[in-house]
Amino acid sequence: MKRSGVGNTNDLIIDLASPKQWNAIKLPLRMAMLEVITASGGTTARALAEVMSRPQSLVHYHLKILCAAGILRSTNSDGGRGRVFETIGRRLVIVHDGSSKVQAQRARSLMSSRLDYSMSLLHSRFGERSLSVMSHLESLTPAEHKDIVRHFEQVDRILARARRRRRRQGLSDQRATSHVVFAVDTIDDVLPPMPRIEVRSPS
Repeated sequence: MKRSGVGNTNDLIIDLASPKQWNAIKLPLRMAMLEVITASGGTTARALAEVMSRPQSLVHYHLKILCAAGILRSTNSDGGRGRVFETIGRRLVIVHDGSSKVQAQRARSLMSSRLDYSMSLLHSRFGERSLSVMSHLESLTPAEHKDIVRHFEQVDRILARARRRRRRQGLSDQRATSHVVFAVDTIDDVLPPMPRIEVRSPS
């Protein structure tokens, strides 16, 4: 799992070249479980089920698959809490060879499944006051586009700071409290710019 020359000694390296590791992580739920375990330093199936609001039997099933792929290891707890599942490193890193069509497709599939989940959340909460969302096609100058990219980089720095803080905290602090979706890209599309959509409550 760890490879020399990739990341640092505290990284958990998952290589998309490995069919066994790919099959273990391709489900969004397993990726979420893996992030919680990596960040918290280890947990039991029962505690993980409570944090993720999933049945313990389901969580245990997916933990066994991650263990079989060599991504997780389990040890007996000294406190009698049951088996503790943990990763070797405290930072999850997924690597792939961009020149490989198979690995590139696997990387796209990981991102697509995450975006699908994000879109389902947005659809379910559309119109709620806590939700701020923007999806827009616009004709921007190169300078305007770069300005948005700079905001994107600022958001990324905030998220990185939050990840570092979360990894210093316990299992109960691993729940997501905010949903952040931010994308910007240059396109060559036949569609014209889109009007802004405002959702207002009836007066």
